[in-house]
Amino acid sequence: MEQCIEVNGREYQFAATYDGDAQYNVQVLSGDKLIAMFKIAADSEEDVFKAAKAHFQADVELGHLDV
Repeated sequence: MEQCIEVNGREYQFAATYDGDAQYNVQVLSGDKLIAMFKIAADSEEDVFKAAKAHFQADVELGHLDV
């Protein structure tokens, strides 16, 4: 699954794959450059990108990622 999501005024490509036990592997890309990789727990596919956006946005705002 893939989706373009705007975070702090910039657009990123989020890609998620299911790895079992309600866990999704998420990759965040800017163009061809991989910005972040993390796991998200979600009950449904609909919740994955909302949770991934919140996780990524928090990492950026807390300075864990330099984008």
